[in-house]
Amino acid sequence: MESRARRHRGWLWGSVGALVVLVAVGASVRAPVKDWWLAREACGGELPGDDLKTVRTDVRLGSEKESFDGELGSYHCVLTSDLGKVVVAVDTYPAGSERDEELAFAARSYAPHAVLPGGLPGFEDEHSRVLLMPECPRGGKGSSGKPRRLLVGTWAYFAESREEKAAMLRLAVRMTNVVTGKLGCGGEPLPAPEDGAVPDTGTYVPRAGAKGTACEALATTRVPAEGRDGKVRIAVADGGIVGRCTLHAPGEGSDGSKPGRPLVELTSWRGDWGTASRETGSGTDPLSGASSTREPVLTDSLAWAAATCGGEDVGFAAHWGEDYSYRKAGKPSATPTDPPTDPPTDPPTGPPTAAERNERRALLGEYVTAFAKDQVRRGACTGLRLPTHP
Repeated sequence: MESRARRHRGWLWGSVGALVVLVAVGASVRAPVKDWWLAREACGGELPGDDLKTVRTDVRLGSEKESFDGELGSYHCVLTSDLGKVVVAVDTYPAGSERDEELAFAARSYAPHAVLPGGLPGFEDEHSRVLLMPECPRGGKGSSGKPRRLLVGTWAYFAESREEKAAMLRLAVRMTNVVTGKLGCGGEPLPAPEDGAVPDTGTYVPRAGAKGTACEALATTRVPAEGRDGKVRIAVADGGIVGRCTLHAPGEGSDGSKPGRPLVELTSWRGDWGTASRETGSGTDPLSGASSTREPVLTDSLAWAAATCGGEDVGFAAHWGEDYSYRKAGKPSATPTDPPTDPPTDPPTGPPTAAERNERRALLGEYVTAFAKDQVRRGACTGLRLPTHP
């Protein structure tokens, strides 16, 4: 009897062990099958397999979701990992208040972190999202008389290496063309990036080395004393519709290779990107009306000039760097040739005086004037409108 009970227990434990093995094997088989299925179905099955595999960086997939409204011109798809992290997300912003808000946010917080190669109409922001604005002729015409553009944002959370960035860019262009096709935009598809092409974060040069470049304005105007011996980051692509020039304080670190904090930002925005000027950057003085993109603006936190290039409105902006708050008191500038006086110190905090605000306004006016004049000359533009200092 006891022997029979032992055999029964042994059979039971053996059955449990076999069941555990079967469950484990089943799970190991289901995971790859689920990955394959989600990768195949995500974004309507349009994600290019090789590029998706590259930007996934071997994470397990968890879910996918897609929505489309042809009447509203909206599209959304997202593929997430098994931990809920976004692997790839694609969103459209048709013309309207939502797109204007997105563009205004781009101007204030997501100025071009990297410009795109091949004249692609957009940029990469600092959170690795690629923003593209393909023409959408069937969406009507904008204020300039040119066909409207559709804003498409593509985000690949895990893309960090050069190979991953190249795959992300190809994926973004591919999905943008898919979306414009679904919406019936009728424009020419965007060209595929060259093999290995990645968003370009720009080149750092000594301030004097910016002469003769698209960022020459930062080498020929008065600048904050902290930036006299600093570096300029040049992120302007040939044929691109956005660009960025940034003056940094001298390098940090033991070898000075790390750029110092950003002091002055100059950006250019072509066509529909110009609607980003609806916000001044201070967050307290919004510009009103669609025509504002064609009118100059000057405050102590933003200067804006406008011109017409190739039949499209172009805006040029100058504002203080992210870490160089206009609310810091203390004289912000000196001419590059002025001899140093006292050792430099951080300006005291507190509301700026009326004189300081006036000086900052004048400086931004000088920056945007020099930048816009040079850009207009390079682009054979017309109708330059510059802000005037009161």
